[in-house]
Amino acid sequence: MCSKRLFCVEDFIGFGERYGIDYHFPRLTDSVVSSTPVLHGDVEEMTLSSGISLTQSNVRVLQPYETTSRHSSPLYMLVVLEGCVTLALNGKEYQVRSGMAFSSRLSEQQVMSARHDADSTLKTLSFGVYPNDTDRESLLETLLQEWQALQVPAFIWQVPECVLSGIQHAQQRGLSTLSRQLLLEGLMYQLLGHGLNHCQQQTDACSVPVCGEYARLEQIRRLLEHSPEQEYTLAQLAGQAAMSQSSLRSKFRQAYGCTVFDYLRDCRLALARRYLLEGHSVQQAAWLSGYQHATNFSTAFRRRYGLSPGNVRRHG
Repeated sequence: MCSKRLFCVEDFIGFGERYGIDYHFPRLTDSVVSSTPVLHGDVEEMTLSSGISLTQSNVRVLQPYETTSRHSSPLYMLVVLEGCVTLALNGKEYQVRSGMAFSSRLSEQQVMSARHDADSTLKTLSFGVYPNDTDRESLLETLLQEWQALQVPAFIWQVPECVLSGIQHAQQRGLSTLSRQLLLEGLMYQLLGHGLNHCQQQTDACSVPVCGEYARLEQIRRLLEHSPEQEYTLAQLAGQAAMSQSSLRSKFRQAYGCTVFDYLRDCRLALARRYLLEGHSVQQAAWLSGYQHATNFSTAFRRRYGLSPGNVRRHG
């Protein structure tokens, strides 16, 4: 099912019945709830032959809303292609940003909630496997067994650029329905494979950072997010985090699923994209976001978003 329109509260009730989700709209009163627009954009739902239920969204949030899962799923994954989603699971909060994925199991004992702020744009890919599905492929069933054996409640990780590029290609207009389904089926398995590998590595790694360490890591992450145009060195950041360089390197990756400088690069590219959409030239966007050379910027931008900075400026 594919649609491009305004989605009102009554549409969310339908989503909730299909996927086992409770919705809360903090700014709305009962008298205006059902017909109030919440989202505008594209939402596509499909079930792949492997038994994976897939939802693609490219929307603008008009009204803030919160979600709470009330169904069980042996595997749920959210990939954020643009924007940021704040998730909470068992009291722990996760910030899933552009280019990152969140993987988890959902149950009555492991309830996931999410918050979506107004005036934000979200482009996401989410999929889940439902416990009563008896038609799963053997490869998917084996993966679920392996995932359950690892006993990791949830984790967040950086999606490889090759997979992100594949997702962008599969979302192009002009592809036939069968072509898109085949491409998406293959991409789902790539995501599951990379996610499983990251989960296995995380299980083998040292324990999760303690609260004090996490607060210092979060301070570094926010610094990079809010001022990505500045120059940073690992030694400088490690000093601010009161850690050794090797500790910051390993603990940042463990907490956020990517390296310090991969995160910085993504923040710079997101900032540059905003400048381009505002009408700045490619050279200006590169310089204002922390790149010294437009050529290096253009290469990184194309790898991240699948098109050149000049194309974003022309179509923005």
